[in-house]
Amino acid sequence: MSLIRWEPIRELRRMQDDMERMISNVWPGTAPGVSEWTMPLVDVFEIDNNVVLKAEIPGLKKEDIEVTATEDSISLKGEFKKEENINQQGYVRRERREGRFFRTVPMPDPINPDQVKATFTNGVLEITAPLAEGAKAKETRVPIES
Repeated sequence: MSLIRWEPIRELRRMQDDMERMISNVWPGTAPGVSEWTMPLVDVFEIDNNVVLKAEIPGLKKEDIEVTATEDSISLKGEFKKEENINQQGYVRRERREGRFFRTVPMPDPINPDQVKATFTNGVLEITAPLAEGAKAKETRVPIES
């Protein structure tokens, strides 16, 4: 029997890869190899018969972002590029995003994908999606019988 050297960093990376694979299987809106570190943060809300999605994507140009829409979701895709010339003397730490992202955000109600509009200003992507005609379901109180 031989002893195997324990390498905690390698073990932690393996666990992170396993978790990312598991999450991408449970939530299809995430892609394998894409960490939460690169995922854009989003807010989704309804206002004036529209669903509005706001995503923080600093450091990219609008040409670097792809937005697609279906009746029940909006998907964001892009890549944070690695900066060149970072091997400067005295360089100690790198915390800026790097890598691909893909995120599918489910809509609370059906939307008209042909009428979706997107703007990108100061690192914030704002997508406005009109609700489909008659999509807003009315809430009815259901009495509970014994």
